[in-house]
Amino acid sequence: MYLFEFPQNLMGYLAYVYFTKGSNRPYYHYKDAYVIHVEGRWGAISLSRFIFVDDIYYQSEMVKHEYGHTMQSKRLLILYLPIIGIPSLVWNRLFKNYRIRNQKSYYAFYTESWANRLGGFEEKVNHYKDKVDI
Repeated sequence: MYLFEFPQNLMGYLAYVYFTKGSNRPYYHYKDAYVIHVEGRWGAISLSRFIFVDDIYYQSEMVKHEYGHTMQSKRLLILYLPIIGIPSLVWNRLFKNYRIRNQKSYYAFYTESWANRLGGFEEKVNHYKDKVDI
């Protein structure tokens, strides 16, 4: 299965090795994924079974949302990056002002709402102002 997730699996594995072996960052297992702590306030990103999270999200419920992206990767395989990864990154980085202006939740976008459903994450508040997740 990991072969068919090759692009995101390779990037995730290389980052995992860099952060856990090279930078000695802590990590833990969540279901069949690795959750790796990366310092700072930058958000979170999922690459196959590797979930990278910042200081805020490391031990939070947000891991469920990120695990939803891991499940998307398992379902979409090599199509994950063009269908989920890139659109999610664009929604996060280029549409922040649009979300604020129109009071749209970050999770309103199809990539994010689907990840929430798959991961069992329920949005408790409207995060349209400050959600940082890629």
